[in-house]
Amino acid sequence: MKLIYQPAKLSHRMSLFGMLALGRWATSARGKLPSGDMSGGKMRHPIFVVALLLASTPASARTPTADVILDQANHYTVKIRRVASIGLSEDEGTSASATGFLVDRTRGWILTNAHVASRSPATITVSFKGHKYVPARRVFVDRLTDVAVLEIDKGAIPADAVTADLECIQPPRVGNPVAIFGHPGDLSYTATRGIISSVSWVFPTEIIQSDATINGGNSGGPLIDLSTGKIVGIAAASYRDTDDDHSTAVSFSEPIRPVCQILDLLKAGRDARYRQLPAAYATAEDDDRPIVATVFDQASGLKIGDRVVGINGRKDIRNSSDLANRLRGADGLVDVIVDREGVEVTLKAATFVMPEVTDNRSIEFSGLVISNQWKLDSAEFQHEGYPVIDFVLPGSPAEMTKAYPSYHLVAINNRTITDLEKLYQFLSSLPAEDEVSLVLKATTSADQFYRQYHLVTLPRGKPRWLKASQSADD
Repeated sequence: MKLIYQPAKLSHRMSLFGMLALGRWATSARGKLPSGDMSGGKMRHPIFVVALLLASTPASARTPTADVILDQANHYTVKIRRVASIGLSEDEGTSASATGFLVDRTRGWILTNAHVASRSPATITVSFKGHKYVPARRVFVDRLTDVAVLEIDKGAIPADAVTADLECIQPPRVGNPVAIFGHPGDLSYTATRGIISSVSWVFPTEIIQSDATINGGNSGGPLIDLSTGKIVGIAAASYRDTDDDHSTAVSFSEPIRPVCQILDLLKAGRDARYRQLPAAYATAEDDDRPIVATVFDQASGLKIGDRVVGINGRKDIRNSSDLANRLRGADGLVDVIVDREGVEVTLKAATFVMPEVTDNRSIEFSGLVISNQWKLDSAEFQHEGYPVIDFVLPGSPAEMTKAYPSYHLVAINNRTITDLEKLYQFLSSLPAEDEVSLVLKATTSADQFYRQYHLVTLPRGKPRWLKASQSADD
């Protein structure tokens, strides 16, 4: 049986959006469909006192009706357009249309998916219902939670726009009625309805499953709890069994509570980037709590087999993405509580942080786009530090070679250069008419080997920098 994440089709003007390696993936755009798997999760229950208080209040006084809640969504939901000529390998598609929603009127902040904002050079614009598109810039992009914060001029926010009400305290409740609001295909400002089916850990993040339909163009839109009117998630993907003609898609949304933490850190001027302990984790079939599988820094005191149960005194870690969220904003050493063969041990360990996506830079020459390692597990799998091919421009000299995205640049003119700044200086120092030889490392399809190497020759051309912050026209 083949199970896949299924981004839905975009409007007739665009094809499928390529799903991100970490991401999820109901954006409207161009690309291909990777596979994924599922696992179970656990839910918490609201406290009984709150339930009694709510029960004593008439339903009509507690929460607006669904039609009122969805009418309100018209005033905080936006359309997002991304236009790009280069889609770096994680982004796959170049141009896309999607959804977002206003979360901070004073700052002009719009929330959407990371795979909508992307890390590629792009022109991003945003429009409120009945208003023209205005420029937006990327403030923050997080590939683990598939969340991005965009910023527009607060003066461009319409007078009738409202800020979305985020559920930052209570976890999503299984069985609650929900609606996905957004712009599927050629439709605008429409809703689909269902219930929350589960909150599960699906590597690499927790995810809300519902039967409220997500289609292409819904990515980044709000998942609204119709029992409260609050936003409990961000629409991200759909999922179905392609081997079963009778199967129906289920929808996945990113939980909003970790996003609230990111927003709070950003508003306070603190570092909200993804942090890791110097380890990779395994999970048991019946327990999602992270178990140390390998250690990158022995000074951390972590050992293979340690089950990480707490950070800085809190001993309720659910899974590795919950652990990563606990580490956001951490300064210096953190107290790591582990269960080591039945004995509780507290360690002091340093964390390392991933570079800010919006600061990414790449080099392009002869149609070959080269970047630093960017995947979240680079510390484990790309310890050599080789730059990686991120994109090959169509119609370029590079397209005619065996240089493909994800290949590693081992050597250039018989020199190993892992620093992009030095690589740019070296390329710029060569005569424009020179040819450049590249040694590339790739995964092989041969059963007997893991890797194979290619020697590729390209004209030097005119090297240039590409930045995530620049527009598609630069």
